[in-house]
Amino acid sequence: MAISVLVVDDDDDIAMLLVSSLERAGISAARAGDGREGLSRVRADQPCVVLMDWMMPVKDGIQASTEIRGIADIAQPHIIMLTARAHAADQEQALSAGVDEVIAKPFRPRDVVGHVRELLALAC
Repeated sequence: MAISVLVVDDDDDIAMLLVSSLERAGISAARAGDGREGLSRVRADQPCVVLMDWMMPVKDGIQASTEIRGIADIAQPHIIMLTARAHAADQEQALSAGVDEVIAKPFRPRDVVGHVRELLALAC
């Protein structure tokens, strides 16, 4: 089964909370534990939406987002950066890396799921 949403986060608790919340809402979701794995999963699974953490080992969310935007032979996903880095300069850096929007941590999973559902209805 194809996945609609890829959650890329090294924090097991946050990642599993998001994946389970999405799945309870009837949205197919998977998880990658760092930016390198996330990049690989985007190439393989081509999700419609990527929920990307910023600060991760191996490859951070900024690097992964930049590389995703460089993949020419896939439908580009909507990338949402979930981060505690909420200053205007951080948001500008994320947007420059190809992130579509930034949601500050802490967030309400219900709000994220509702927003993802709206995106999927529009784009996928």
